[in-house]
Amino acid sequence: MASIFLIDAAAALRTVTAEILSEAGYTVDEAPDGKRARALYEAGLHDLVITDIAMPDMDGLELIISLSRLDPAARLIAISGNSQFSESLYLPTARQLGVLAKPIRSEALLETVARVLALPKTK
Repeated sequence: MASIFLIDAAAALRTVTAEILSEAGYTVDEAPDGKRARALYEAGLHDLVITDIAMPDMDGLELIISLSRLDPAARLIAISGNSQFSESLYLPTARQLGVLAKPIRSEALLETVARVLALPKTK
């Protein structure tokens, strides 16, 4: 099954999301912020990255840009539940990348993950 890298500063939400993905058969690695995620991403191979947008140190859009430069074929899903981003530039921009809004229903999460993983990996 596919390997997913989950990045979210909210530990409880990260744990629940990781459990949903693990129960669906995915291997899940986790990080609490963008800086640690960047370092861990370089160390391992992942089929998909799911990142929160609102994080300390490096926000999700900065992380997405960084990972895309590192791996142009990276498959990415952005998530956000932070209301300060809903009317700002972040969330509309992230929607172009395929964003999921928190709280995420498990069905929507798994459907989106399957859809993104089914896309051909291009460089």
